[in-house]
Amino acid sequence: MVCFLVEGGIILLSVLASLFILRLKGDMSIISSEDAILRGIVVAFFCQSCMYLLDLYDLKHSHSWGEIFFSLIFSVGVVCIGIGLVSYVVPEFGVEGRMYYLTIILTAVFLLFWRIAFDYYLTQLAPKERILVLGTGDIARMVGQEIRKRERLGFKLAGYVSTDSNKDHVQAEIPGKILGNLSRLKEFVTEGGIRKIVVAIEERRGEYPVREMLMLRVGGCNVLEWPGFFEKLSGRIPIDSLSPSFFIFNEGFRKGKIVLLLRRIGSTIVAVAALLVLSPVFLIVSLLIKLDSPGPILYSQDRVGQNGRIFKIYKFRSMRQDAESGGGARWAAKDDPRITRVGKVIRRARIDEIPQLFNVLRGDLDLVGPRPERPEFVQNLERLIPYYSLRHTLKPGLTGWAQVMFTYCGTIEESKEKLQYDLYYIKNMSIKLDLLIVFCTIKIVLLGRGAR
Repeated sequence: MVCFLVEGGIILLSVLASLFILRLKGDMSIISSEDAILRGIVVAFFCQSCMYLLDLYDLKHSHSWGEIFFSLIFSVGVVCIGIGLVSYVVPEFGVEGRMYYLTIILTAVFLLFWRIAFDYYLTQLAPKERILVLGTGDIARMVGQEIRKRERLGFKLAGYVSTDSNKDHVQAEIPGKILGNLSRLKEFVTEGGIRKIVVAIEERRGEYPVREMLMLRVGGCNVLEWPGFFEKLSGRIPIDSLSPSFFIFNEGFRKGKIVLLLRRIGSTIVAVAALLVLSPVFLIVSLLIKLDSPGPILYSQDRVGQNGRIFKIYKFRSMRQDAESGGGARWAAKDDPRITRVGKVIRRARIDEIPQLFNVLRGDLDLVGPRPERPEFVQNLERLIPYYSLRHTLKPGLTGWAQVMFTYCGTIEESKEKLQYDLYYIKNMSIKLDLLIVFCTIKIVLLGRGAR
């Protein structure tokens, strides 16, 4: 958010600087300062929207200077096109040529230098929160991997401490340094400037260091259990290493009636508005499907909804009419030969999902929630994946947290990881999270990511 606001200010400053430079040269015929600010806001909108789509505001991802340069040049190019379109629609918004080119040049230069400086600050100068992981097993390895992925966000893996009191016992290959065992825990914390310890020990494995943890906690060190820390860091709930007590006694998983009512009202309003706006697309796609291959325009499938209720979901047909003849239900694969020519396009742009807006109006779906699966898949997944049935405690959605955080699901292992994101959403469901998912979905649709 800070980066977004700073860059918005830089773009506005570029517009005002262009105005100031031209006035210094004696050109007083150009626009007023108030008009310049208005144009600066439009420039910022186009430029920062493009930068958002290019992941420049996702600080978890590291970008080379070359990537930053070309992304900024592309964004500035979008600004040129955007201003041209706005000027064509609203002629009085037109920008004088010299100011137009000077603004574009200053915006590109200022943003490039700012991005290089900001990236250097994140990687070299920004203070890091040093985190010590207690444990050397599979859970500790998983926690350590998540910390290292997010070093650009201010986290630093200080190392691991074994819970074996006799030797530096290693239970798994872990990323990072094993500092030693419990006998030197206080020394590691003091000398390493550790302010946060994550307890990541397997159940009934090793010696649980109650006394050591108590002394460190009272001494001001932040001691955290791994499930809550991992959940906040990764946006998912790791199901393999959790007992049922986590779900039974956890503070999350609350479904307030007011929130559910607001979600339902919001989903209905958005569905009606989207159907009205997208009605021309609906007609064009229907015609293309009919011309491309024999068969119906729409098709329906059974899906598992809230509390296991089976309902019919609607989509534009993107596969051959005989796609499942002889083979039964199966996930779509990459470059699936069953997909038609038009189907490849509408699946990539997620246009095939548009008819599901009728499911939203019927109450089968909400706008946001876990995506519903086919009964044939659910029966198998509930048998193979622990806690899978919990995703059916909430009404499914047109889009969801798993869809924006994960890729297309086509295997049991991928379904397991997808479930972890679904459970995170069910536990932390809120209007704020719904809005975030909607914005991320728009980005994914525009870029055509994750579709098969």
